[in-house]
Amino acid sequence: MKNYILLAASLIIVTICTAQKKFATGEWGSSGAKNSNYDIFSRTIDLNQKSLAFGMTEAEFNTIKDEAYLNANFLVGNIYQDDKLLKNNVPMRYNAYADEIEIKNHVAEENYGALIKDPSIYVKINQDIYVFIPYEDSNEKGGYFNILADGKAYDLYKKTTAVFLKPEKAQTSYQRDTPPSFDKTAKYYLVKEGTFYELPSSNAKLLNMMDSKKNEVKAYIKENNLDLEKEIELVKAITYFDSLL
Repeated sequence: MKNYILLAASLIIVTICTAQKKFATGEWGSSGAKNSNYDIFSRTIDLNQKSLAFGMTEAEFNTIKDEAYLNANFLVGNIYQDDKLLKNNVPMRYNAYADEIEIKNHVAEENYGALIKDPSIYVKINQDIYVFIPYEDSNEKGGYFNILADGKAYDLYKKTTAVFLKPEKAQTSYQRDTPPSFDKTAKYYLVKEGTFYELPSSNAKLLNMMDSKKNEVKAYIKENNLDLEKEIELVKAITYFDSLL
C-alpha cells in the first residue's frame, strides 16, 4: 500500500490475531467438506434455561428475545472451513447478545445449537459473511465480525453487540416503568493485516484518517450525496477510499 492511514487522536486501535483473507466476491473455494465428520456444534442450547438466566418467566422472555438477533429468523446459509465448503443449506442466525452463530439441522426443528468458535470456520448467511476472530490468541476472548467489504488494502468489518437492559420501576407518578429489552449497537473497523482500526462516528475525524486521500474521498462523498450514517453508503465511501490506495 502506497499511502498509510493517519490515525485520528480519538481512534481506537485493537490488535487482533491475523484474519485470513478468503472472501473475494463470488470466490468461495471448492465444494466438498474438508472433514465431513467435523463436529460443528460446540453445544446444544437449553431453551428452558434462557429465560431463567435473565430472571424472567418464559412468557416475559419471549416478548423480547428477538431483539437479541440481527434477524431472529433462521436463514439458510453455508459453513466453510478455510477455503472449502464444510456444510451447505444450514439454517443459521447470529445472536448478538451471546456472540454466537446459532444453527439447526432443519428449519422446522425446534432445538438448535451453537456453531463451534474456530477462526478457520466462517459462514455466509444470505449475503452476510461472518468470521470468528480470536483476541490476544484466545478464542474465549474473541468474537464474530461481519465482513462488509473486502479491499485490496483494507477490509471493512462490523461488530454488532446486544446488551440486556433490566426493567426499571418508575420513580415518580410522572414516569413509566421501563420494560426489559436488548439494546443493539454497531461498531465499524478498517482491518489491515490483523490490526483493527475503529472508525470514529464523526465524519470529520473519519476523513482525517484518510491522510492524502482525504480531499478525494470528501469530493466523492459530496458528489454522490452520501450519508455515512447509513451503512450501505459508508461501505461505498470506504470502498472508494481503498480503490485509491
